[in-house]
Amino acid sequence: MNKYLKQLLDALAAKNLELQGHMTKSLDAGQTPDEETEKSIQAVEAEIEQIEKNIARVKKQIAATEAAAKTATPVAGQTAEEATKSAKGDPDPEGKKPKIEIVPLAKGVGFAQYARAKILSQLAAKEGNYKSALDIAKERGFGDEVQDLVTKATLGTTTDAGFAASLVTENRLVAEFVDMLRAATVFDQLTGFRNVPFNSKIPSQLTGGTASWVGEGAPKPLTNPTYGEVEIKEHKLAAITVYTQELMRRSDPAVDILVRDDLIEASKTLIDNTFLDAGAATAVRPAGVLNGVTATANTGTTAAAYEADLLALINSFVAANLSLDGSYFIMSETRAAQISLLRDALGNTYFQGMALRGTRTLMGIPVITSQTVGDKIILVKTSEILLAQDGGVDVSYSDQATLVDGETTHHLWQENKFAVRVEKFITWAKRRPIAAAFLDYTPTGG
Repeated sequence: MNKYLKQLLDALAAKNLELQGHMTKSLDAGQTPDEETEKSIQAVEAEIEQIEKNIARVKKQIAATEAAAKTATPVAGQTAEEATKSAKGDPDPEGKKPKIEIVPLAKGVGFAQYARAKILSQLAAKEGNYKSALDIAKERGFGDEVQDLVTKATLGTTTDAGFAASLVTENRLVAEFVDMLRAATVFDQLTGFRNVPFNSKIPSQLTGGTASWVGEGAPKPLTNPTYGEVEIKEHKLAAITVYTQELMRRSDPAVDILVRDDLIEASKTLIDNTFLDAGAATAVRPAGVLNGVTATANTGTTAAAYEADLLALINSFVAANLSLDGSYFIMSETRAAQISLLRDALGNTYFQGMALRGTRTLMGIPVITSQTVGDKIILVKTSEILLAQDGGVDVSYSDQATLVDGETTHHLWQENKFAVRVEKFITWAKRRPIAAAFLDYTPTGG
């Protein structure tokens, strides 16, 4: 086993060198990776991720083997349990009775199973076979918690012994899904937002008052701070995913994983794209954090240029009398890797804290990465952003609608498809415009 672990570690080192080679090639050319190089980088990253998973598995097996060796059961007759079996007889001497092992569901799968049970119940009803969602959950072997969540709507009396338990189940399974959604988004990797209620107006100070020393008998100066209001509205995101009815009917556990991951992916993409763009607030969406912000000019992608440009971003905060406490750099994974590869004349890492993988800091400021950011580096201060959101999600289903997705139209009833819609109430607003600043490295035409 240890030999296999060494082989995996060697393979991981080789793949990291290969990844570094791809990144260095683009860096030496003075440009970001082209499409072909980016595909190669993503392929190597996928291989690294798989190798790391296998390393974790092997380490777990090694630890289990070592623990078992320390707690090995003595030979028959050496323990009280063995002596009892010897004196009274062992009802299962050959160990033929099946042993029931309860394997916990992967995080978020219980919520996906709940959604599938509701979908399959509706499909059965349309075929004249009326089955409740609870019946479907039992037939599919979904666990007790999922069954409790399916039946929660009927448990609403104070005399029902299962009432409180069902609420706990609902909260846990839904919370699991919400936690996974949060972990997937750039937005929810940031901390320090100012939480506020929906449909509220928050006063904000636009300019500060002034004070001065006053001589004896001299008039006191007037101070004229200016104030404004930030309005927090109520916005709702809705993500729709489409499945074939045949897929929903399959009992393969992989379908539950597929439903869970699709719902998370659709929701996280919308949240991050909206949060990181420059769009204005409307009745249906909040403003992007870059709305009203002019890009800080960049001077290049050398180590010295990055340093000068990042200091320019930081100085924009300092000039507005904003501290850097609770601020974050947000950039793409690709750009973070480029910066981490920069070396000084002695071959040392130019920016300490910027690793190829894992947790990163840049100039002492935490770095969050996502390809959603594109060709920008964003500096954001979360305490200058007001956030309102509820803690749950709402799931709806339909096989009757006609959905338009760009140039693709889904006629659900005609095509035997089913759509699942996830809705979540969430909105935000900048307390002051300077809550964010950014560098734009988007290539210009010509």
